[in-house]
Amino acid sequence: MKQSNSTIGSIELTLAMILSGTIGYFVISSEQSVWNVIFFRCVIGAVFLGGYAYYAGLIRREFFQQNAILLILLGGITLVANWIFLFASFDYIPFSIATVAYHMQPLFLVLAGTLFTKDKLSGSLLFWLALAFTGLFLIVELDLSEIRTLFSTDSNLVSQDSEPSALIGLLLALGAALLYTVTTLITKKVSQIPSTFVALVQVIVGIIMLLPFVDFKSLPTQTSQWIDLLILGAVLTSFMYIIMYDSFQKLPTNLIALLSFIYPVTALFVDYFAFSNTISGLQGVGVLLVLLAVCAVKFNWSLLSIKAYKEKA
Repeated sequence: MKQSNSTIGSIELTLAMILSGTIGYFVISSEQSVWNVIFFRCVIGAVFLGGYAYYAGLIRREFFQQNAILLILLGGITLVANWIFLFASFDYIPFSIATVAYHMQPLFLVLAGTLFTKDKLSGSLLFWLALAFTGLFLIVELDLSEIRTLFSTDSNLVSQDSEPSALIGLLLALGAALLYTVTTLITKKVSQIPSTFVALVQVIVGIIMLLPFVDFKSLPTQTSQWIDLLILGAVLTSFMYIIMYDSFQKLPTNLIALLSFIYPVTALFVDYFAFSNTISGLQGVGVLLVLLAVCAVKFNWSLLSIKAYKEKA
């Protein structure tokens, strides 16, 4: 049964990460501000999650236990703040640097799992995690000159006006990664509560948090924009968070961390098909490294067993 739950959880999280990789396209296509996008994502998500939870009988009095509901509310705050921090970081630093900084969260998650749970931090796990992170660097084609400019104190490379902004952007992206890590760990702590109910409460928290910042004077004027927001709320929030939170409750933190690398891989292909951006050879290698690392953790490949197999062969 435990193996079956792990398999189902892996499939759910893989699908959720693939869906996550398409979010950027719909955010850009909607042509709405960050505040409006996240607000309507929460509103539409709450409608669909609420309807499903009601008809499935998932809104029960026993779910409103004080300790559990407080954790869920806290998870809602960290989830929405994670979205805000990540989207805001794009205004300060290049997208590639923000993406790498944000995807420090698998490492944060593994370290947190070691500190607060019984997950073991083996040498093989660290190797596969490092391999996946190397693949991520290749996928986003990180420009080393951008990093030098970001941290340089040389006035010829970066002006005094831009340096604080770059630091703010980096801190925002890293803050988003930490917030996502907290959200994941909180969701694992309330595994006795159905994932649909957890997601419903959290998007309602998002509605309350974001309402004061919504620009109702700049709502979408085209049907296609509303369709983008509908997909963001119904599919990429409601459905996606049901399966993603369910997977969080079934999988160990180390596997959750590795499977999360599927998101940037998917985003790369979305960028290619939607915006005709070519995929370089190095990016292709990066994809293979990420997929190799994910398979290694999923099927418990260890460096010692691989070495033994080669010596036997």
